[in-house]
Amino acid sequence: MQGKNLVVEPVTRIEGEARVIITLDDAGKVNNVYYQVLELRGFEAFCRGRLVEEMPRISQTICGVCSIPHHMASAKAVDMLFGRKPTETAIKVRELVHYIYMIDDHLLHLAVMALADLLAERSSELRGLVDVVKRYPEVIKKLITARSITTSIIKKICGKIIHVPIAIPGGVSRKLSKEDLEFIEKSLRELRGHLQYTLDLFKNTLSKSRRLQELARREDYELKTYYMGLVSEDGSLSFYDGVLRVVDYKGSEVATFKPEEYTKYIAEHYEEWSYSKFPYLTIIGWQGLEEGGVVRVGPLARLNVCSKVPAEWALNEYKEMLEFFGGEKVVNNTLAYHWARLIENVYALEVVEKMMIEHRDLLSTGEVVNLEGTPRYEGIGVVEAARGVLIHHYKSDSNFLVTDVNIITPTAINNAAINTQLKKIALKSWTRLLLNEDLTNLISELEVAIRAFDPCNSCATHIAGSRLIRVFIYDSHGNLLKVI
Repeated sequence: MQGKNLVVEPVTRIEGEARVIITLDDAGKVNNVYYQVLELRGFEAFCRGRLVEEMPRISQTICGVCSIPHHMASAKAVDMLFGRKPTETAIKVRELVHYIYMIDDHLLHLAVMALADLLAERSSELRGLVDVVKRYPEVIKKLITARSITTSIIKKICGKIIHVPIAIPGGVSRKLSKEDLEFIEKSLRELRGHLQYTLDLFKNTLSKSRRLQELARREDYELKTYYMGLVSEDGSLSFYDGVLRVVDYKGSEVATFKPEEYTKYIAEHYEEWSYSKFPYLTIIGWQGLEEGGVVRVGPLARLNVCSKVPAEWALNEYKEMLEFFGGEKVVNNTLAYHWARLIENVYALEVVEKMMIEHRDLLSTGEVVNLEGTPRYEGIGVVEAARGVLIHHYKSDSNFLVTDVNIITPTAINNAAINTQLKKIALKSWTRLLLNEDLTNLISELEVAIRAFDPCNSCATHIAGSRLIRVFIYDSHGNLLKVI
């Protein structure tokens, strides 16, 4: 393979369209790796000129998978812009929907994107959902049943599953009825057993799979990066509200700031070869695609930055994960994202169960909207999407027409880390590239790492596209030699 570059296109089982380009020098050694996002929709541009109050409805159409966090982040930005503080009932209804969404999204990723990676003992054994359905039909049935519960709760509260009409400026569109509460309580009891099943499935698979154990121990699957996530005022794990905390790869706190202060701490870099932006920490500065200068968000990052997991079941599962990875506070192995998602599922369930006990009356009897406030004509909303920190930032004129929109998605924040991770894996594998023209194992290892991040490229670039990735092989002069 001397004098060649390698291109993998498309990357499979991800949301959106991307490819991986590995450039090789004339000696056949890996020079660089690029995770190239190929879509462009321009959501921020065509929202300008729209009524601010329409933004929670419009912005969630960025994505059908993670429409709810876009809806919630947008609603929080609009609340601030209008100067309306949501009522206590509205906040609890929003949190309830958001936490159920988190479980639903994590289950979807496990069933459709990740399961083949976790169950396959060899790279070519299971190539996707169809293979998993044929080999493990009962597993898929149980995961589908679990998702039917989460989606039914969302539909019961919001009236529909995707692009929900629940959040409005200063509140929500409805409170919960007695029938709603009884349905949710019954559903949560059923859901608990299914979430236990997913944890048992993962841990049993991990204990028996030499391939998974090898990947979980491999140095090239570890990234010593910064981590960022929402925490509550006391440092507890949080998905809907709180402050943003940044820690380094050892767990030392680097910064803690309010969401509305994000522009002091987060800036965005652009590369001509990708439609996705590269957000970075201003206190570190843009250092390129280098391990020590990038930041990660998402399930693993949230567990790494929080100081408390205030839920018994989730805390016990979290301690078990830490023990597996060596007992340190921070886990840096990228494959731990899968385990972190399942821990977050039980945490979200415990939070909702507690909410149904402590705030039952508030959910069903309180005021749903606050119409009073002094407009600020600028608003910032931040929540944790399943994939990590999501930021919506709007400005308007005196007529409340949108003049400026900036949306920073978790996949965009993780973009530099994904590129860095792929380069680290490819550098370890370069000697095999010289000796073996069969690239199946390398492609599998690259895709396994990408899917652990669960990238949503349509959100990151605000575009629609296919769920594919390709590998392209170029020579040292940039001539395309082969497409895989």
